[in-house]
Amino acid sequence: MKSFLLLLLICCGFSNADDEFIDPTGTYILKGTIEKNRIVSHSGEIRVKLLQRNKVAVCFYLNKGYPGYEFISFVDTLPYDENHYARYKPSPSSDCTVLISFSDKSAELQQVYSDPKSGCDFGNGVLISTNFKKSSKEEPIIQDLSAHGVTP
Repeated sequence: MKSFLLLLLICCGFSNADDEFIDPTGTYILKGTIEKNRIVSHSGEIRVKLLQRNKVAVCFYLNKGYPGYEFISFVDTLPYDENHYARYKPSPSSDCTVLISFSDKSAELQQVYSDPKSGCDFGNGVLISTNFKKSSKEEPIIQDLSAHGVTP
């Protein structure tokens, strides 16, 4: 009987929902709050293309908003772990790692660091933990997004 149950589970593709592979390919948007024709909160865009089951190409842009419009931008090929995480380390000496956790409808941005004042080498307050909503499942163009910068 135990052999039959084991065979049944294998044949039926039994899996835990946490182990399901998520193809992160698409575009994710964070819309900022607009007041008096100015974006006064964080806004940004993440474009992702799955290259292999364990590797993604990412272009990333996050703007802090008014008054300084400081921003972060990078284009890189990142490891894709545990079927839904991409990891970015700003520099080899950085004690910070930026984690992007993907679901079918969003990308959650998180920071892991030992010194919260470091700002992950991006400047204080520019990088925040937040959610980007998936706006498209289409394969995006991977390119430098720093031209998205809003000038005051």
